[in-house]
Amino acid sequence: MNSLELFLAHALRLEEDSAIRYDEMADALSVHRKSEVARLFRKMAHYSRLHLADAERRAAGLEIPRLKAWEYQWPGDDSPENAPLEDTDYAMNDRDALLLALKGENGAYAFYSSVAAKSSDPGIAETAMEFAAEEQGHVALLEDWLKRTPDTGPDLDLDPPAEVG
Repeated sequence: MNSLELFLAHALRLEEDSAIRYDEMADALSVHRKSEVARLFRKMAHYSRLHLADAERRAAGLEIPRLKAWEYQWPGDDSPENAPLEDTDYAMNDRDALLLALKGENGAYAFYSSVAAKSSDPGIAETAMEFAAEEQGHVALLEDWLKRTPDTGPDLDLDPPAEVG
C-alpha cells in the first residue's frame, strides 16, 4: 500500500464487512436457540463498528478512493475478516461459529500486520500496527471463548476438500 488513503479504504471495507458478518452469524445462531456466542457476536459487531468509526475519523478530510471489488488488495477474493457465508447456518454449534469467527479475525490480523511490515511509509505502518493490535485482541478473546466452549458435535470442515484423482 503506497498511501494512507488506500490503506484506510481497505480498513473501512474490512471493518464494515466484519460488523455485517458478525450480525449474520449471530442471527444464524439465534434462529432456534439462545446462544451465549450469539450475544458475543453482537458485541463483536459493535467492536467492529467502533473500529470502523475510528477508521472513518482517520479518513476525515482525506480523499479515500472508492474501490471496485476487484481493486482491493486482499490476499484472497474477499476481505480477510469475512467468514465464509456458506459455512454459516442455523444448525452450526457454538464452537463451529467461534472457529469461523477466529478464522476471520486471524485473517484481519494477518492483513494489517502484513501491511505494517511491508509499508515503507511510517504513517501507514504505524496505523496498520494499531489496527493489527486491535485484531489481536479479538483473536485472544475468541481463543478464550473456544477454550470454554464444549464441542457439541462435529466441527465444520473449514478447509476445502482434497481433490480426488
